[in-house]
Amino acid sequence: MSFFDYAMKFIGGASTTTVTCPVCGLKSSQSASKIRLKQAMLCPGCKALFIAPRSGS
Repeated sequence: MSFFDYAMKFIGGASTTTVTCPVCGLKSSQSASKIRLKQAMLCPGCKALFIAPRSGS
């Protein structure tokens, strides 16, 4: 792993964003990299898997 890859992983893993579950409406803190990469997130309340929509569209 290069230094640049390590730095991006470190910076990307450190930032979190608040996301609202579309099923139960619970707001939870999720990794910003999961949102950016469109990865599935797990709601801590109802255990639903969902992908957060992009805020610009």
